Amino acid sequence: MSLIQQGQPFPDELFYRIFEIEDVVERTQYIEAAKSKAREMRRITEFNNIYKSFIMDYQQRMHQTGKTTAFTGQDLTLECGSWITGDSGVYTEKFDKQGFPTRIMACSHPILPVKILKNVDTGEERLTLAFFKYGDWQHVTVNREVCADNSLIVKVLSKIGVEVTSENAKYLVRYISDCIGLNPARLQPVNAINRLGWCGSEFMPYADDIVYDGDKEYEPIFRNIKSSGSYEVWREHCSMLRRNRVVRMAFAASAASVLIELLNTLPFVLHIWSGKSGTCKTVAIMAAMSIWGNPKMGGLVKTMNTTKVGIMRTSAFLHSLPYAGDELQTMKDKWITNFDQLIYQITEGIDRGRGRASGGVEETKTWRCSYLFTGEEPITKQNSREGAKNRSIEIEVREKLIPDGNYTVGVLTENYGFAGKMIIEYLQRTDVKNLQEEYKRYFDEMCKLDTTEKQAMAMSCILVADRILTELIFTDERPFGIMDVKEYLKKSGDVNIADQSYKRVCNWIAKNPIRFQNPNGTDAVNRGEVWGKIDEDEKHPEKPAIAVINKDVLCDFLEKSGYDYAAISKEWAANGNIVKSSQGKFVHQTKVYGIKASYVKVVMLPDTDEEGFMMVDEMEQMELPF
Repeated sequence: MSLIQQGQPFPDELFYRIFEIEDVVERTQYIEAAKSKAREMRRITEFNNIYKSFIMDYQQRMHQTGKTTAFTGQDLTLECGSWITGDSGVYTEKFDKQGFPTRIMACSHPILPVKILKNVDTGEERLTLAFFKYGDWQHVTVNREVCADNSLIVKVLSKIGVEVTSENAKYLVRYISDCIGLNPARLQPVNAINRLGWCGSEFMPYADDIVYDGDKEYEPIFRNIKSSGSYEVWREHCSMLRRNRVVRMAFAASAASVLIELLNTLPFVLHIWSGKSGTCKTVAIMAAMSIWGNPKMGGLVKTMNTTKVGIMRTSAFLHSLPYAGDELQTMKDKWITNFDQLIYQITEGIDRGRGRASGGVEETKTWRCSYLFTGEEPITKQNSREGAKNRSIEIEVREKLIPDGNYTVGVLTENYGFAGKMIIEYLQRTDVKNLQEEYKRYFDEMCKLDTTEKQAMAMSCILVADRILTELIFTDERPFGIMDVKEYLKKSGDVNIADQSYKRVCNWIAKNPIRFQNPNGTDAVNRGEVWGKIDEDEKHPEKPAIAVINKDVLCDFLEKSGYDYAAISKEWAANGNIVKSSQGKFVHQTKVYGIKASYVKVVMLPDTDEEGFMMVDEMEQMELPF
């Protein structure tokens, strides 16, 4: 204790020496020796007072802000408050009862927040952390809640190698929070989005001031939305391909996807099908998707051997860009008899609500995109609902669409992605009202045709897109007109479910005349069920016959065919297809060949040569016993 001299003030070096001793036992021995010397000199009270003042001053300086992160190779320097940082990790000091500091580790290696991403759709924030491990700086982006919860931070960050346990988790949470709170300027939130498509007037992935922050499962799609090769080579080859009207329709449907939101119309399906292989259907949609990026299979063109949830979530990720699916029939076993449910769900543009495993409800996903499908059969069937037929444009291919499919695939997978950005830049500098007026002109003219409004909506959007393509890229072509695409529109009668079901019932009756004969007649050949009878007006043979059908038998047939009697009976009555009772009801309580039951009186189709009226469909043909 040579530092303590009789008659001299206690030197500062004495107390600095106390705080420099890290070993607790050695430090205690040193303090007791100093106190013993002070007692000998009868200055113990003075020593204790000065010692207490030094402890308070040291604690205050340790809690002062102003410290900064000091990691070698760090992305940026942050104010870190009372935290001490270096290449050996992050720690702070906690003072014991005697006022001496004890090191508390937050992390045994360098770590710091470097970026805050604020989702422009939801307003939720995600945090990018940089940490040094295994000789290199690594980065991970997590939800803010992960870095605010002692349990979550262990569960999430420990998986990727951050040294965080239940012991140091609360200190690491506090350190990260302090860094964010003390650096509002350096860590100002950056606009981010986890999907593609329109975001206000910006469009991902072409936006300059929005950062992409999507899930890893969609990175193959995101990486393939780019340009590569030669624009001139792509344009020249695609100009040749577009001489085929079906291929050109695919191009227009692909470009129309980004117009759906601007024109405030509904998503739609363009389905190209052929009963035989080798027609280059797949190559046609690959050409259409080359507008946006690499059209290779697994990239921007997906196989349809997937799940319903997968289609919904991919649609939400694409948001405004087209969804291209190849070989729709690979999903047939999942959708049983038809694809109506799939069509309804994707063209509604909204996913159903789902709960989170951690509690709460997931964000409801939405999209406004077009769908390009291929298959070996139509996407809608005879018993498909009106909504499914309305929202899909189906094109049957009988001849080869592209002369040399293999060569075209080679060209398209080497040269692609230029037109997409050109279309978006054109739309960004174009007054949306002008586009909407153009769309409205097409729509009004198309509604004058024998089609439905939803068919007109989809086709009008396609025509606007085709006009943009011919103005921007394929300038030696003239835009499609209504008469160029009229053949691809469904007629209103083909879409009306009541008309379709009525014709099907008439065909069913014509197919089974024996079930409407008197089983008790002298020339009767019916030895099975009796479904009803056929009433004909012999005095007025020009009048259509009336089929009196057992209601249960009729409803059973309709149900097996995919129709609901209650849903169509009113429209049947409005169209004069069924005869009401004297009480105005659709069902008659009457006798047929002496048996009383509930019967429906269906007015048979008049004798006509109109194509398809009395044809038995292919399914029924297969059911015949010969």
